[in-house]
Amino acid sequence: MRPSFLLAAVSMSVMTLAAAAPVQAAGKPAAERKAVLNVVDRTFAALAQHDASAMRALLVPGTTFAVRGPDGRIKMERDEDFLQALATGKGAWRERIWSPKVIVADGLAQVWAPYDFHLDGKFSHCGIDSFALVKDGSGQWRIAGITYSVQVDGCPTAPKTRANAAAKTPAKP
Repeated sequence: MRPSFLLAAVSMSVMTLAAAAPVQAAGKPAAERKAVLNVVDRTFAALAQHDASAMRALLVPGTTFAVRGPDGRIKMERDEDFLQALATGKGAWRERIWSPKVIVADGLAQVWAPYDFHLDGKFSHCGIDSFALVKDGSGQWRIAGITYSVQVDGCPTAPKTRANAAAKTPAKP
């Protein structure tokens, strides 16, 4: 009987700790989520301004970019190549996301969201943005990788329309 009592006591302790963990951290996730999304917002501001210096400050050195094109081909880009293209890019760039899904745990964060991109005020394309972030030694969130898809057909022109269309689309098996 003693072993079963011990097993019951350990099980109750584990269940109590598991139930209490989210309560103890209740305020922190919202602040971390906000900080992570702030980095993403600053990324889009740097894009709009063609500000390679501001963008560089948001990236971990060696950040990689993976792009899945409309034809399904995958293109990898190094941070230095991306920053050069940003600095020399022409036209007004506007990228926006909506309905972001944010996961934050143990100094790592992931942001996944639909986006659309406008060039010189005209719709260009849409897709999915995925940002991988890490919290550095000074406590700042920085981007370690950006992956995105590019879709040119079937893109609703408004975030609300796009979010509604995504919600109505059945998940693929």
